[in-house]
Amino acid sequence: MRIGFPGRIFGRPRLKTHDGRRPPQQPHLSVSLLYLRDILEYLHQQDIRLYRMSPYLVPPTSAPEEQIAECQAVLAFVGELAGRYRIRLTMHALAYTTLSTPDEQLAERGRRELICWSRLMDAMGLPADAVIVLHVGGVYEDKDASKARFLRRLEALPEVARRRLALENDDASYSFADVHQLAARAGLPVVLDYLHFLNHNPEDLPLTEAVHLALASWPAGVRPKMHFSSPRTELKGAALAGAWPPHWTEHADFVNPFEFIRFCESCLAVGEADMMLEARARDLAVLRLKADLQRFAPALARNVE
Repeated sequence: MRIGFPGRIFGRPRLKTHDGRRPPQQPHLSVSLLYLRDILEYLHQQDIRLYRMSPYLVPPTSAPEEQIAECQAVLAFVGELAGRYRIRLTMHALAYTTLSTPDEQLAERGRRELICWSRLMDAMGLPADAVIVLHVGGVYEDKDASKARFLRRLEALPEVARRRLALENDDASYSFADVHQLAARAGLPVVLDYLHFLNHNPEDLPLTEAVHLALASWPAGVRPKMHFSSPRTELKGAALAGAWPPHWTEHADFVNPFEFIRFCESCLAVGEADMMLEARARDLAVLRLKADLQRFAPALARNVE
């Protein structure tokens, strides 16, 4: 089992995830790739073998394919480095990347982004486990119509994009059962998000059954991936009068190790899936959980990469 995290590096704050300059300053994919190279070196040093790349690697431009073409050699180098270090790279679509929207322009923007990210991964030579995780999106006052739009646009995507996609359940609109049904119709795997499942499971599906269905949705030879996080519990605000309690959909800074151990022991055999920690402390949360597993579940820790 590989345990990883998304985006920002807390253990080395000066590491950037992408070229964040705005278009007048001519941001370029080549700069983002140099940052990614440095991140891979850091991950290797910390023995972290799963990482979610920034969807902003390719800067906002009218012709992102041109930058991908210009960076073929660097893309291949960074992809080879990830392979040499045995680091699984994935990506998560942006919140506005939706195929269920009634807005045709927004849907077309999402389609272009999915194609661009897929071509980026192909240019890096990444294997089939380098997936792009996608939410279904909004309900837009008609869930059935939104599902139909989503499937129609999904099926119209070129193969270069479709074969990288994996669908994820959310915490309010599309439950695991919804997403599993859509993924089965589209022939795509499902990423089970543990906290989202706890927040939105109107079908009252047992967690063990959801895990089984999620694992079975992945093609042979590709290790499934799941998302895990603990809900935030602390009281926010400096003074009680200005403080507010947590929403249980919010991610905690770190992962409750006992909750993670219980989930693995009851639902997940070791080695069946990689675990992406969606904790606010990012890499620090991964390192802390690994240390906690060494103390509280050494048998599990021995099987964590």
